[in-house]
Amino acid sequence: MIIPQTSAVSTGHPIDRKSVYIAAGLLSGVGALISSTMPMVIGTMATTFSFSESELGDIIAVFNLTFTLIAIASLFFLRRINWKFAAFLGSAVAVASLLAVTLTSSYQSITILFGVMGIGIGGLYALGMVVMGDSENPDRAFGVKLGLEALPSTMLLLVLPVFVIPQYGFTGMAYAMAATCLLIGLFSGALPSRGVKSNTVPSTKLAPVGSPILKLSSAPFALSLLTLAAGIVFFSGIIATWAFLEIIGTDKGLAADRVGVILALSMISSAVGAFVAAWLGNRFGRNWPLIAIIVVNIVSLIVIWKSASVTSFGVGAILFTFCVNYGLAYFFGLSAEVDISGRFVALSATTLSIGGVIGPALGGRMMESQGFEAVLMFSAVCSILSLALYMIVVRTRSL
Repeated sequence: MIIPQTSAVSTGHPIDRKSVYIAAGLLSGVGALISSTMPMVIGTMATTFSFSESELGDIIAVFNLTFTLIAIASLFFLRRINWKFAAFLGSAVAVASLLAVTLTSSYQSITILFGVMGIGIGGLYALGMVVMGDSENPDRAFGVKLGLEALPSTMLLLVLPVFVIPQYGFTGMAYAMAATCLLIGLFSGALPSRGVKSNTVPSTKLAPVGSPILKLSSAPFALSLLTLAAGIVFFSGIIATWAFLEIIGTDKGLAADRVGVILALSMISSAVGAFVAAWLGNRFGRNWPLIAIIVVNIVSLIVIWKSASVTSFGVGAILFTFCVNYGLAYFFGLSAEVDISGRFVALSATTLSIGGVIGPALGGRMMESQGFEAVLMFSAVCSILSLALYMIVVRTRSL
């Protein structure tokens, strides 16, 4: 597998190795599995169990809640335990919960199992964030990570709707996802046991108000939170459109099977966007690469809005998803740079879970009351707002 090269990478760095990049990227792919395949997962559960839209929304909300909680909790333990063990454990929980969910049709049981799934999957995603956050070139590292993490979902979106779900339904889909998690879990051994950043930050216990020590410790945390907020706003807008992209296509009168193919191609485009971000890195600074992709994102939303054929809808969708991981690479890279201790970067995993709650919840209500145009507008506004927050952090760091 070819990993984009930049001169900023040190071959002797314990994180900046191809084996670590591949392992962390694929394990993060397990962490993003439910979010990336959400239209397929929700659609298959609706068909199999006849759950209502609100029940399906609650299941995903519980998954995202536990995903968020484990990401927050990881602040206190991920740099204290063996990363290989953490990866094996997270993979095991993901596999077990995916297998267990096939043994019941009870709404309550499925909801609980998705909550357990969120713990294992969220832990893996937080671990991937921490590993790549220790890179000497985080923009590049997160670009590669996001590109690799899109591959498992892309494969499943290409294969399952055609060869598995029509014949085996939800059970077949869950088995295939469990097998994917099991195989990727074997890469856990390629991770380093520990990171390179310190698990401690300067002590402020005896520091007087206004002292340099207090400023050094509090400023990075505030910037980390602001960067996190920017990423959540960006992803909330993205997932609002992504979650309903299939419905938008069918509302336009496009054939469901054609829309399914477009969704799979869109995941490939998402991976390509991440690798482009990895190649670009910080060659053109921090602001211009993100400004460019926000412009492309807005253009893609306009194309989706105005599309009247499969071709134009597909162009818009592929452009739209190209922006997703490209943009996230820069948000995550900035988060790693402002995080001196290396602990707070794990919070970036909540970008997917919190954004995954806010985006679909608001998007669904907008779809019902105002139509898909309002959802696309919401996505555009989120992109612009996230760019403004991002540039504030960049400017503050340079002062």
